[in-house]
Amino acid sequence: MKILDALRAATETLEKAGIDDPLADAEILTWHAADTDRLTAFLDNPDIASQTLAKIRRLTTRRAKGEPVQYIVGHVEFCGLKIAVGKGVLIPRPETELLVEEAAKTLNSCNPDLPADILDLCTGSGCIALALAREFPGATVIGTDISAKALHYARKNASSNDITNVTFRKASLFGPIRKGEAFDLITANPPYIIHSEISELQREVKDWEPVDALDGGNDGLDFYRAILSKEGPYLKPNGSLILELGYGQASAVAEISSRNGFDVVSIIRDLAGIERILKAVPSGLYRS
Repeated sequence: MKILDALRAATETLEKAGIDDPLADAEILTWHAADTDRLTAFLDNPDIASQTLAKIRRLTTRRAKGEPVQYIVGHVEFCGLKIAVGKGVLIPRPETELLVEEAAKTLNSCNPDLPADILDLCTGSGCIALALAREFPGATVIGTDISAKALHYARKNASSNDITNVTFRKASLFGPIRKGEAFDLITANPPYIIHSEISELQREVKDWEPVDALDGGNDGLDFYRAILSKEGPYLKPNGSLILELGYGQASAVAEISSRNGFDVVSIIRDLAGIERILKAVPSGLYRS
C-alpha cells in the first residue's frame, strides 16, 4: 500500500470516531509509524511494509478511542524541546510557551549576567523549568510536583535534552524548599479547572490526563490562593512571580495577589485573546 492511501484510511477512521481534526491527527500518526515526514510522504508517496501499515492501524485505533495523540507518539514539542509525555503527566499546551517567553523577558530585564535562582511549581513534565534552564544555562532551576510519575517524565526530559542545571523535588508546591532558599523568579502553571467543569472537558482530557493536574477546586482558584499566601518567604525582595491563568480568572487572581502583598505588573493575552499570563512583584517594587 502507498503511504497516502494509508493516510486516507486513517483519516476516515478518525472522522467516523468523531475526532475533531482527523486529518491532522492521522498525519501525525502515519508519519510517526512510518518514520518519515510530510514532505517525503507527499513528494514520493512511497510503498509501506505490511508491518508499518499494521502499526498505523494500531495507532489509529488508539486515537479513535480517545487517547491523546501526544501520548500515542510519546512526546510533544515545547519551546524547541522534545518533551516526553505519557499517561499520568499533563500534556504541555502551546499557550504555556507564553509563560516561558514572559519569564525570559523578566530575567533579561534584570542583569542577565548574574546567575538566577528559578522555582517552577506544579512542574509536571518539567517543560517550563527545562525551557528556562536551557535559556539561562547559568541559572539554578528547581521544579516541584507532588506526582512521582510526572517527576519521572521531568527527569527523563532533562536527560534527553541534555539539561543539567535543573533539579526536581517531590512534594506539593513549596513543600520541598529548604529554609533560606529564595528565588529571583517563581513560575507556575497550576491546576485551574473548576471541579464541576472537569466532566465537561474533551474526552481526550477528562478521560486520559491526570485529574490532579487539572482540578483547581470549587472555583478553580485553590492553587493560586496557596501559592500567593506562601510566596513571601521564598521570593527574593526584587523577584517576580509569573502564573498561567484559566479562562476568566485574571481579575480574581489579581485580587488574590493584591491581598497577599503583590502588585500585578501585567496580564498577557494569548492568541485567542484570553487573559492567560499574570506577572506580579512584591508591593512597592513595581517594575515594567
